[in-house]
Amino acid sequence: MTSVAQTMNVNNHHASIPDLIAKKRDGHELQPDEIKQFISGLSNGDVQDCHVGAMLMAIFIRGMSEKEICSLTMSMRDSGERLKWPHYRGCVVDKHSTGGIGDKISIPLAPALAACDLKVPMMAGRGLGITGGTLDKLESMPGYQTQLTDEKILEQISTVGCGIFSQSLKLNPADRYLYAIRDVTATVPNNALIVSSILSKKSIEDLDALVLDVKYGASAFMKTAEQAEVLAEWLFKVSEMLGMKTCCYITEMNNPIGFCIGNAIEIHESLDLMKYKTGHSKDLEELVCEQGGRLLVLVNKAETIEQGRELIRETFKNGTALKKFHEMIIGQGVSKTIADQLVGDDETVVSSVLKLAHVQHQAIALQTGFIQSIDSFKLGTIVQRLGGGRLKSTDKIDFSIGIRLLKHIGDPVQENEPWAILYANDDAFRRYPKYLEDLNASLHVSSTPVEPLQRIHKVLC
Repeated sequence: MTSVAQTMNVNNHHASIPDLIAKKRDGHELQPDEIKQFISGLSNGDVQDCHVGAMLMAIFIRGMSEKEICSLTMSMRDSGERLKWPHYRGCVVDKHSTGGIGDKISIPLAPALAACDLKVPMMAGRGLGITGGTLDKLESMPGYQTQLTDEKILEQISTVGCGIFSQSLKLNPADRYLYAIRDVTATVPNNALIVSSILSKKSIEDLDALVLDVKYGASAFMKTAEQAEVLAEWLFKVSEMLGMKTCCYITEMNNPIGFCIGNAIEIHESLDLMKYKTGHSKDLEELVCEQGGRLLVLVNKAETIEQGRELIRETFKNGTALKKFHEMIIGQGVSKTIADQLVGDDETVVSSVLKLAHVQHQAIALQTGFIQSIDSFKLGTIVQRLGGGRLKSTDKIDFSIGIRLLKHIGDPVQENEPWAILYANDDAFRRYPKYLEDLNASLHVSSTPVEPLQRIHKVLC
């Protein structure tokens, strides 16, 4: 029996949508014009929800070639408006992370890059499951606006040099539609669909260089380094086909990044780095300097990664990153009074603006030794369950909830010594009575010395 796909002309622009679905179902490669036809059909009414579900499942089972993924990415990118930076060629950059616990890298990175005279139009996302979202963290600052008009984005990037904002309704509507259907058809965990979703959003930004941080571990989407490597290789190949200079980092996400987990508390930690305060997280600093330094190399603003790292670090030491952050948040709606308070030296004032929860519970080590691991999945779940994340999309986040670690991997700890502080309110604790049990269970102590954590597993450049 001859299949529909075999009898079809692969270059037929007028093939029916069911014919295209059948072609992919039977394992054949879709041509660029056929993918464009399918994506265009999302807006003109030719493609219905049932068609999308069937096509997504066919892609999930049969996979896609590099050529198909590139065509899908471009078609999704072109489904709406795009940003253009003709006057800033050679210096427009961004980074994207697949998400993690305590991952606030974008918040100090964007202003640091702007302080190095780069342009950073950073479209960020909200929390997914236990993973905190950059936009949610930024909204813990009173007045911060994540939804900007295209005109405001252009103004922000032109005057300040950086902005961190949400994807507008005019940008990449196909991705929003496809993602919603993927979520209800069990087709989210597919590399072809993940790659096209990530890169279609990033290619809208008209970038000269992109750094991608693909995480693996207990609290990451990819559970093993091998899975993360496969995804990173696809991202790297397709981004290069799209003409973006790209570097992919594969990083560990079994343990939290930095000392803080939550929303307002992660803004506080980001400010500590930008102020280069004594005791700021070296873990966070190294990742920010590494990824920022790599972007400087990719656009020829630094000759080596070592030089790039130091240029980023210097923006924290000399205060220029903090100055750009101050300008950025004012440009996105924070009053000058509040912005001045946030970048000031009075920690009491900073805490009052960010409004951390007043009720605190200390986690106590149950044995003496060296900290071997801190379960980021458990900590992320605690913050989410207490109200610092969403259990369903309509939930309102309590920005005041968070965890501050007092120790990190490799540090010595004594029995009965505090190793973390949990900030929440009495109502939250009553709703989730297991919080202390789960908190204690997240710490693993070794009787022998433990090497400091090595975050970066592999780099693809």
